[in-house]
Amino acid sequence: MEHHAALALIFLAFTLYALAGPRLEKSMLSGPIIFTVIGLAFYWFKLPVLSDADNSIIEFLATGTLVIILFRDAASIRFSNVLAERRIAMLTLRLLLVGIPLTIMAGAGAALIFFPGLGLAAAIVVAILLTPTDAALAQPVFDDESLPEIPREALDAESGLNDGLCLPLLLIVLGFATQAGGTGLAQHLGFFASQVLFGPLVGLVVGWLGAAALSRMVHGNAAFSSGRTPIMVALAGLAYFAAELVHGNGFLAAFVAGITFGFQLPRPLVERASSFAGTEGVLLTNVTFLLFGAVMLPRALQVDGLDVFVYAILSLTLIRMVPVALASIGSGIGMGGTAFMGWFGPRGLASVLYLLLVVEQSGFASADMVADITVVTIALSILLHGISSPFAHGMFFGRGKVSGGGSLGAAR
Repeated sequence: MEHHAALALIFLAFTLYALAGPRLEKSMLSGPIIFTVIGLAFYWFKLPVLSDADNSIIEFLATGTLVIILFRDAASIRFSNVLAERRIAMLTLRLLLVGIPLTIMAGAGAALIFFPGLGLAAAIVVAILLTPTDAALAQPVFDDESLPEIPREALDAESGLNDGLCLPLLLIVLGFATQAGGTGLAQHLGFFASQVLFGPLVGLVVGWLGAAALSRMVHGNAAFSSGRTPIMVALAGLAYFAAELVHGNGFLAAFVAGITFGFQLPRPLVERASSFAGTEGVLLTNVTFLLFGAVMLPRALQVDGLDVFVYAILSLTLIRMVPVALASIGSGIGMGGTAFMGWFGPRGLASVLYLLLVVEQSGFASADMVADITVVTIALSILLHGISSPFAHGMFFGRGKVSGGGSLGAAR
């Protein structure tokens, strides 16, 4: 009966959240904040349904959630806008090819200063764990069309691509640190190449075939309701696991599959098909953060000393914002757009998932310290990015209309 009571409370929480959804979207209380606090309360009251939860459950949920969100967000990219305004594509490349390496280097350097006992490999692991950004924690920002489109679209694309790019780097560093992946440099480079090559190739095939099948189904059946089909969820999972079978990166596969799917189909059809995936993504995201609050956060709250919290704040600010500023030089988005992209790089699902990979890696001596740093940073990100999302426009662009340098409509 205790399990039934705990489950009833969980479903009650989701019911209240669903009913209050429209108001919460305009408030500082985001879904991840609410459900992380609920999870922490479940821990404090020792509710049995979560006392049995372990890292494998969180890993499963985080993986599924991230894959669905990557596919849906990629499919929703407005390619007509991107092609009409090449600055979005160029800015995205800057964030990925310049911003990510600089963020990892800055994060590793700061980790060595604050935690000299970690060692170089563990410092790099911390930096990689806290580099991927999570669009789910700042979704109101990405959905706010009053914000300048160039930095907003570039930031959205970066949040989809950086997950898949950081995972191969993380596994390579773990391989060197534990010698689990072999000692040859060529072997590690080959592993990286297979991750970034086979993953997108599989995603391209799955996305193209899925779009062709859905298009034929819709045209062949006038009564077909694409708004209720789980096609995006199914294709996202298919792309992920098919890529993993051929030693490709499943997250890159899901993102590329989403891009291909969205590019092949008319925009109205994509928007209708994404409704189911959007609902599933929100549900799984909140469940994941509930378990994060119940299982992972309590230990981090017992961390002694301020060094972990100071590093977490730096990770969310200077360690990301300075590389983003350097990557944005000459982009023409202005100081407001640069600060906007630097701040709204929340750490969430990808960092949780990658941390679980580190914790489960045998032979990695600094896993406990790495876990404390990462969990504290994620918790602060959930809070700070959640409460700041409703004020993005006023914080970075003032209260007036968007200037011409920031919006596609004005640029044209």
